Amino acid sequence: MSDHEQEFSLKNLFVPLTTFKAIHIIVILGFIVFGNMLFNGFVWDDKTYIIFNTDIHSLDFLKLLGKNLFNAGGQYRPIPAIYFATLYSIFKETPFFYHLFQLILHITNASMVFILFKRFINARLSLFLALVFLVHPIQVESVSYIAASVNPLFFLFGISALLLSLKETIYPKRLIMIFTLLFLSLLTKEAGILFFWLIFLSVTILKKRLKSREVITFIIIGFITIVVYFLIRFSIGGIYFMSLPYHPIARLSLGERLLNIPAIIFYYVRTFFFPVQLAIDQEWTIKNLNFQTFYSPLLIDCSVFLLLGLLGFFLFQKHSMKLKPYLFFVLWFLAGLGMYAQIFPLDATVADRWFYFPLVGLLGLLGLFIQSFKFSNEKIRALGLVVGLIIIIVLSFRTIVRNANWSNAISLYSHDRQIHDNFDIENNLGTEYAAINEYRHAIEHQTRSITMFANEANLYNLANIYERMGNKSTAEKYYTEALNAKNYLPINHSHFAVTYVRLAYLLYLKSDFNKAKIVAKRGLLDYPDNGYLSIELAASEYKLGNYQSALAAVEKARTLSLNEQINSIYLQIKNKQTVDVKL
Repeated sequence: MSDHEQEFSLKNLFVPLTTFKAIHIIVILGFIVFGNMLFNGFVWDDKTYIIFNTDIHSLDFLKLLGKNLFNAGGQYRPIPAIYFATLYSIFKETPFFYHLFQLILHITNASMVFILFKRFINARLSLFLALVFLVHPIQVESVSYIAASVNPLFFLFGISALLLSLKETIYPKRLIMIFTLLFLSLLTKEAGILFFWLIFLSVTILKKRLKSREVITFIIIGFITIVVYFLIRFSIGGIYFMSLPYHPIARLSLGERLLNIPAIIFYYVRTFFFPVQLAIDQEWTIKNLNFQTFYSPLLIDCSVFLLLGLLGFFLFQKHSMKLKPYLFFVLWFLAGLGMYAQIFPLDATVADRWFYFPLVGLLGLLGLFIQSFKFSNEKIRALGLVVGLIIIIVLSFRTIVRNANWSNAISLYSHDRQIHDNFDIENNLGTEYAAINEYRHAIEHQTRSITMFANEANLYNLANIYERMGNKSTAEKYYTEALNAKNYLPINHSHFAVTYVRLAYLLYLKSDFNKAKIVAKRGLLDYPDNGYLSIELAASEYKLGNYQSALAAVEKARTLSLNEQINSIYLQIKNKQTVDVKL
């Protein structure tokens, strides 16, 4: 083969740039950039939602639609519950396959973003924008964090519906498919409601032949879909709306949260253009209205929105055909920001995974802006190609490095606490060290967490560490503090069941039977069906000489769970023998 023929064949790989070729580029680059995260373990809430969550360890669809860990705390997300239950039934606790499917979801979304952009922007620029969506470091939390699979999953359903709605003709079958996909998006994450907004915009703004009947049909069916969703959410899931006071931003009033909006928007804009400092679990709030925390972010935000307005005016003056796509993408971007601006309090102040949706709106606006300039000079085009390539390479390397931070929980927490430290990261880090019996480090981080914000969770964890070390007196002290502390977590109880259980047990071991009885009774008021508390109450009553009360309590324990230990204690009390309780 001659040099000329080889050059021609290499050129043919990219010119013309077909959708088929673009998707192959997206797939290859996606696996290259995120390849190292495939070998990461379970971190952060991955363990809570998958390993320790027995609700998803069997494919019980009725249970997955009803109350479980995914459908709690004001959230109703049965599709992720079914998704993880399916993966668990096949792959159990092998994180590689969870990462693999999550990466496939993200690559598929990036391909669909390319197809969407290609309707309004030229193919080369659309590919560049889709690659930025694919490899941007702000996406790591949505791709490397298994528990965040809900983001690419809800987006996949939503953008599929959006692309169908952009078809010139909407047949009844296509209409049914659109709203089925929207319904699935909403059952995956509450943010799926944003795609209803985009579908409405696509029909009213982007359609060339706008028919009022079509708009009315979309509105009616959309309304019915949302009503059905809430009926299922309230009746089957039993999930309403609730605050999350465990998080500092949720403990603020609406007015106080509004003062945080400039800093929140600035965080996302800054991270998009300069993705250097990336950290999970950001719980900061703005308390003082000074230049650095309020006025400076407000000034920068206003400048960004002013530039967006000037872009719209420029397109109206010079490229009127691009005005409708501009309105579509600017409203996409603003809706995405508004969803996470803390008007309704969320479980963190900011989170990189929340930018998954608004990122597309911002990229669409940048694409329209770049395309508005006609670059006819070949040297300028070549320069643009080189700059674009450098941007993709830099973003890719940053993402690869960030993926490495997620290799294990200790690595992630240790890295991110240097960027943004808070009580929750310190609590999580202490728990991880305790799991590997590194008690000195565990106590250090749990103590720091309590200093920052004492709550039942970190007090219980510190008490449990001391109990495992054999220091029962100190453990009792912190269990008592935990039981007297406010529980900010979204559970329908005053305290954790284990807090009552462990404290009552330690009091029983030190022969303080009256206090053990009081704690066990208090726990049973909170958890009437807890067998462990019934055993502790029975044993304490027995030691205090209250035989009938002891027998009644242990008989109740037998009705709750008939196992060897409970049966043994029942026989000991019934036969008035020495009771041996080990919990």
